[in-house]
Amino acid sequence: MRYLKLAAIALLMQLIISHTAQATWSVIIIDSATGTIGIAGASCSPNCYGIGHIVPGVGAIVVQAMSNNDARERGVEMIVANATPDQIIAALRNPSFDPERQQYAVLTLRHLEPSTYTGTQTHSLGGALTAPGISVQGNTLTTDSVLQNVMDAVVDGQRQHLSFEDVLMKALEAGSDAGGDNRCGEQRATSAFITIYKKERESKPHLDLNTFGQKKGGQNAVYLLRKRYDRWKNKHEAD
Repeated sequence: MRYLKLAAIALLMQLIISHTAQATWSVIIIDSATGTIGIAGASCSPNCYGIGHIVPGVGAIVVQAMSNNDARERGVEMIVANATPDQIIAALRNPSFDPERQQYAVLTLRHLEPSTYTGTQTHSLGGALTAPGISVQGNTLTTDSVLQNVMDAVVDGQRQHLSFEDVLMKALEAGSDAGGDNRCGEQRATSAFITIYKKERESKPHLDLNTFGQKKGGQNAVYLLRKRYDRWKNKHEAD
């Protein structure tokens, strides 16, 4: 009986982790001049913070939709080994990672052309847009314009020489304004995050903000993240 209870608890935890790791729209950006790497994402799931991983000064990976820890860990290992994004995506499409229910994006400092893959069993609307140093991906979107609006926000922000942090925040907001996650209606998202590393082998992120656990029908998590970001920015500028 004790064994059955432990097994049931383990299964429940696995289901919770799988559910909270889902995501809808995200963006990876790398500044080739400074080596700064950032990821931002938002979703109508309890917590999308765990979808991505940054190897400071090297590269980043996002594994979303039905996110898979094993796939993400394998991707990180290959980023550290200086594999190309195409090589990493090819490895993650191994059936053992259940790739058709997932969405991958990989971008590295050595290889600024991103590589992405959207599984055939992910929920529409979805896909990816890429440019040198930029990868935008999403699934379960309200409209086709979500990804394009995110990409436009990044490109416009860079053209205006906005800060790296501002570009990521505005990119998330652009996705929200375009409709965000189709499961959330007017709320657009129940979780959102931004993570940035500025230096190689940096032990702590330069910026790491996460808003999660918003109830359906409550406030937009992207809106709440903006409030946290503005407080961080004001404090950072004051310091």
